[in-house]
Amino acid sequence: MKLSLGVLVLMLPLLAQAAGGGGHDDHVPKAVIYQVINVLILAGGIFYFTKDAIVDFFAGRKSAYLEAAKRSAMAREQAEKAFEDIKGRLADLDNTREAVLTNAKNQAEDLKKQMAKDAEEVSLRIRQEAELTARLEIEKAQKELRTQLLRDSLEAARNVLTKDIGAPDQSKLQNEFINNVEVVSR
Repeated sequence: MKLSLGVLVLMLPLLAQAAGGGGHDDHVPKAVIYQVINVLILAGGIFYFTKDAIVDFFAGRKSAYLEAAKRSAMAREQAEKAFEDIKGRLADLDNTREAVLTNAKNQAEDLKKQMAKDAEEVSLRIRQEAELTARLEIEKAQKELRTQLLRDSLEAARNVLTKDIGAPDQSKLQNEFINNVEVVSR
């Protein structure tokens, strides 16, 4: 501000001369001199009365700027710390990534083996149950066939006995019946 005021004071005579037409007359009119003096008095008065307010204003701006710079520096430090923390976490993540992937693959392989083992056990149990069921059904069918054969034999024996049979025929039938019963009971 002082610089611009000094330049203005030095330039006023030149401005006055330029306003006068710039003739060869080196004489400056008195009105211009009075105007320059009035401007200088006005500028001096403005400077004298507003100097403290202007100084206080710029001092306040300076302190506000310094405070903002401090906050900015603190925020930058915190951001750098956070950045370093995040960078460290990413490095840890990168370092443990292979271990985590290997662990996951191992767990998946173990789970696959366990599932295969369980499926094999279930398959074996189903096969054993099917064999047992088949055996029971075969035994049941054999029992039913024996029972049916005995019924048929008894029915045939009744029919023959109800007819008039001789003693040799009756003896022969009894032997056949006994043979049939032995075959069925085996």
